Amino acid sequence: MVYGCGSAGLRIARAAKGAGAETLVAGRDPGRTAAAAVALDVPWRSSPVDDPARLAHLLRGVRVLVNTAGPMALTAPALMAACLRSGCHYVDVSNELAVFLEAWPRDRAARHAGVAVVPGAGFATAVVEALAHRVLGKVPDADTVTIVRSAPGGTRSDGVRGTSSALLAAGGWSYEAGQLLRAPDTILSFDLPEGSRAAVPIGSGEVFAVAHSSGVPNVSAYYTSRLGPVLSRLAVPLARQWARAGLRLPSRSRQEPTAGSSGSPSRIWLRASNRGGAAAVGWVEASGAEATAAIAAEAARRLESGGTVGVLTAGELLGPGFPLGIPGTRLGGVAAVPGRANEPDA
Repeated sequence: MVYGCGSAGLRIARAAKGAGAETLVAGRDPGRTAAAAVALDVPWRSSPVDDPARLAHLLRGVRVLVNTAGPMALTAPALMAACLRSGCHYVDVSNELAVFLEAWPRDRAARHAGVAVVPGAGFATAVVEALAHRVLGKVPDADTVTIVRSAPGGTRSDGVRGTSSALLAAGGWSYEAGQLLRAPDTILSFDLPEGSRAAVPIGSGEVFAVAHSSGVPNVSAYYTSRLGPVLSRLAVPLARQWARAGLRLPSRSRQEPTAGSSGSPSRIWLRASNRGGAAAVGWVEASGAEATAAIAAEAARRLESGGTVGVLTAGELLGPGFPLGIPGTRLGGVAAVPGRANEPDA
């Protein structure tokens, strides 16, 4: 079952159905859900996330739920709890740190229920975990990972804008010596494949996922800004206040992306280093929407086959090979670099 009938949900449901899985869609809005079901020629159900009895009925007979309804910080806790009560595997496409922090205390309950809870089964986290695995293999005893996400162009769905606003509202978070700490709003400049770019610190799910799956004690993440260093230093505090007030980031277009469109590619650049100064960098580029559909559908398929229980990252479930092997994914620059090259400049 795919819960959420936005562009991500439609892609995942179509990918799952195309792979031969018995698929149905669900959502909060009966009209929108029914329309999606007709377009995909699959059954549908509807329930709000705040009604445990209706959620139990929604999940009757369902083996795996894939949650695509954002903001995930609002929908994930209730749907995780419903899945544990119903004995149903839970997967989502979140990149919100709050969702990962919500998931991990449920590990014992998930094991007791005989199900798995897998947040972050999408491009934003699974591909980053896979890239981190590749780059960390070039640096012995690496203790620091820096992730920089380049903003794609094109239109953004309501779900993407909601997640972006949630990340802005949460502020920057990073792991330092194994501890999750709030990061200062320091705008840094990075020498990326596309040139020098200013970047804003974010507290995203990939920070948790990489720290958890790799064991590296220092992990931070940034999102490139189109404004440049000076304007970014002025605009970011205002944008965070705007997001905390509950206002979503504006869309570049009034047109919602269709299930068949993929938008501009997203790029992740990653650097790993150790205390001795050895370092390696790498980058990966793909259509985030298409990669997310493939990753979520594959995660659901593996869980349905049985044998996996507890809370784990998508990278731990899928391994490093699958996310980087998705058609259309480009991997580049995975190599050691001399000295302290590519250090960020304040």
